[in-house]
Amino acid sequence: MRRALAVIGAAVLLVLTGCTLVDQVAVPSEPFGDFAVGEFGGIDGRQNIVYVRADGVALLVSRQPAAGRLSGQSLSRLRTLLTSDQFRQEVAADAQRQQRPPAPVCADQITIEVTMGDLSMSRSDPCREKSEPTPAFDEITGILAPALRGNFDGPADTAEPRLFPMSLQRIQLQDRPAYVIKINAAGRAKIMISGRTSEWHSLSVQQRDTVRLLVARVIENPVSPCTSQAYYRLQVDKEPVVQGPDCGFPERQLEFRTLTALLENAFGV
Repeated sequence: MRRALAVIGAAVLLVLTGCTLVDQVAVPSEPFGDFAVGEFGGIDGRQNIVYVRADGVALLVSRQPAAGRLSGQSLSRLRTLLTSDQFRQEVAADAQRQQRPPAPVCADQITIEVTMGDLSMSRSDPCREKSEPTPAFDEITGILAPALRGNFDGPADTAEPRLFPMSLQRIQLQDRPAYVIKINAAGRAKIMISGRTSEWHSLSVQQRDTVRLLVARVIENPVSPCTSQAYYRLQVDKEPVVQGPDCGFPERQLEFRTLTALLENAFGV
């Protein structure tokens, strides 16, 4: 009896003090800096990520990539939210939730993730089940919802990163013809493909901004040796020159595929 009363007393004390039996997760404060919001899954298998620099310049990596800038008002509100105690508490609660057994996954489930430095949390469509409120997370993703569709408050309007002269080569594979696309620092692009006359194409301001931001992410890390099948080769004429096959950029495969799709769509290949 005494043991039972002791257990009950301990449980009551936990409730009164707001403690739980789940291990507390320490979430350090994080200064405002570059951050990202992504959405994944759904029936269409989406994989859309908006990368936002601390100055508001943003890049959408998706099947329809785009670049632009967030307004000062939006950026100021996002800075407040991302550095708030409320968001840190939501990140801690999300870390505790992930320690529990995983919930059933719906066929059309969409997961949204917010990351800034060491702060990261995600929410998934709860499959018609009630989920815990996350006001800071919800407002962050709400502000960036238009950007996830390629709609920004204005053009990127930034000198960095520069658009370096570059070439993208597609390696011939079975019935898929090889090609080489070259782009100069002014955004003039030329494609050379077997069986077709060479074509010139002037990239739009939007395309130039998207290409230079994408390339900067692709070549951010050193090229890695790879032994898998290569489908493309990229060369960026900066100092020093960066060159390598698509498999040489293992951490930037999504950006590499996005870059090739953008240029192929521009030339209709």
